[in-house]
Amino acid sequence: MWILLVEDEKQLARSLKRGLEEEGHVVEVMHDGEEAELQGLVNDYDMVILDWRLPHRDGKQILEHWRAEERTFPVLMLTALGDLDHKVSGLDAGADDYMGKPFSFEELLARVRALGRRSSEMQNDEVVSVGPIELDARKHWVKVCGIKRSLRPKEFILLELLLGEPETVFSKTQLAERVWGSAYHVSDNTIEATISTLRQKLAESFDECGKIFLEDHSQVIETIRGAGYRLHSDLINNNE
Repeated sequence: MWILLVEDEKQLARSLKRGLEEEGHVVEVMHDGEEAELQGLVNDYDMVILDWRLPHRDGKQILEHWRAEERTFPVLMLTALGDLDHKVSGLDAGADDYMGKPFSFEELLARVRALGRRSSEMQNDEVVSVGPIELDARKHWVKVCGIKRSLRPKEFILLELLLGEPETVFSKTQLAERVWGSAYHVSDNTIEATISTLRQKLAESFDECGKIFLEDHSQVIETIRGAGYRLHSDLINNNE
């Protein structure tokens, strides 16, 4: 993959660049926030590894600008700020994954591989739809009843997974691996909270359509006791 690494700690940047290149990636390194922001606007990188604290512009501001300009490459955000508020803030800005410093290079490689697989799948997919829900992974939009809806990054990835395999029941472990990139770095509470907020947003959108798609719109993502989660079977069976 062609990776942009934005990291102002030069020794760390050199180490990461060397390790990633040994894995076969092409790595471009930048240390300045403003310069990196411009490069992300003009180049179609396969992935960006982005530090939070940078000279002249922080990673969150850069990422928000990229997403506003519809730059859809996956972004793995790095930061020494380990508290929950910064993690949530980074994900809300459009990051696809998040790692706090210090971290092991092996873990970074695992997350890079997971994001790379997801990016490749997205590029090969066309618009997928089930019932009134449509999702374009490449252009990164979701529509319900033809109206675009805003989702957080993990909500988007979760919905993409459920729409792509609508009859599959996904366990929490599978969701952790497919949505968060690792079964070891996400809690059950985080998974449940993401499912809950996605359910709520879809239910509100269904209600606004003026048509009954399910007996209970809040159950568009149904829980299969002892097994996991999937799109509601009635929505799948009535898919037009």
